[in-house]
Amino acid sequence: MASIYEQIRATFEVNLAAVSGIPSDIAWENVAFSPTTNSSYLTVRMIPTTREPAHRGLNPQMYYQGYFLVTCCVPEGLGPAAGDDLADLIIDAFEATTDITNDGTTLHIRYAERDLGTQEGSHYHIPVRIGWYIYN
Repeated sequence: MASIYEQIRATFEVNLAAVSGIPSDIAWENVAFSPTTNSSYLTVRMIPTTREPAHRGLNPQMYYQGYFLVTCCVPEGLGPAAGDDLADLIIDAFEATTDITNDGTTLHIRYAERDLGTQEGSHYHIPVRIGWYIYN
């Protein structure tokens, strides 16, 4: 059986890949990636932040939380709106209070928020943090 972290990652990856309108180029963690020249792409990172008992006692249910970081990368010269539009697609797909599921795993979304856009090399990057939690 897959670990809880593998289940969480798979749930995000499946749900992100299903978002309509996002680039097909996605840099998944620890997978070789070469973006298509002059095209938008996404990078993703799963960042667990908490693992603790949900209550006291023998064999307690565990509470996990963290965030899934999706960085929207658009070619330079398109202006900030191209990055904003891509970030908005991600935020809308993972709106706060949404539940996402995959293969029996259900994650609860706490928030989806964007951060400051920055120019990095030939692309403009906008990070989007999707806060999540799950009881297991």
